[in-house]
Amino acid sequence: MFKWLSQVLKGPSLIEEAERMVEDMLGIAYNMFRYSMKIVIEKAREKEDIYAIDKKLNELEISVRKKILEHLSINPSQDITPSLVLVTLVVDIERIGDYSKNLIEVSHKYPKPLKGKYIEKIKELEGKVQIYFEKTIKAYKEQDEKEGKEITKKLSELVTESQKLLETLIEDASLTSKEGIIYSLLARHLKRVSAHVRNVCSGVVNPFYCLGYKPAER
Repeated sequence: MFKWLSQVLKGPSLIEEAERMVEDMLGIAYNMFRYSMKIVIEKAREKEDIYAIDKKLNELEISVRKKILEHLSINPSQDITPSLVLVTLVVDIERIGDYSKNLIEVSHKYPKPLKGKYIEKIKELEGKVQIYFEKTIKAYKEQDEKEGKEITKKLSELVTESQKLLETLIEDASLTSKEGIIYSLLARHLKRVSAHVRNVCSGVVNPFYCLGYKPAER
């Protein structure tokens, strides 16, 4: 126990290590999302094991929690709010990994090329999610509150836009049952990924008790 404690006190702070792990998780989740959408939309060959990548993401989430617990056990009165924020954000990041994994599974169920009047809208939404996901990572690293506010609002708009597409798909009787299911799943997944990225970005802007909400909703 004393050997472990001396090693902790000599090295980088545990909360700093946890923050870097969260950055790593964001990068992994971003790449998972891009990869899974490429598989679904372009029917690209699967060169990566999405389940192995997701396992790594899960392991990092556990490591972040462990670091935070160790930090608070040594410094119970220090960095409580940042600690709470980090253990909350890792849940959202891990969920992005799960949705990316689910997107690959959607592709397995529908291996045909995606065509029709909704595919361009789905591609448009995907592109926007990628842009603001990348911006979120940058805002998190730099703790840029001004940029974070704008990104959080844009991601909230994407959540609404994805929901509207989902409602349109549900009402479109011209789609076959399988097309309706596949496109609805894609719209739903884009909505959820947008929401989880927004929650992460809100960690740059909002106090702990308002994580996941737009700045204007405080």
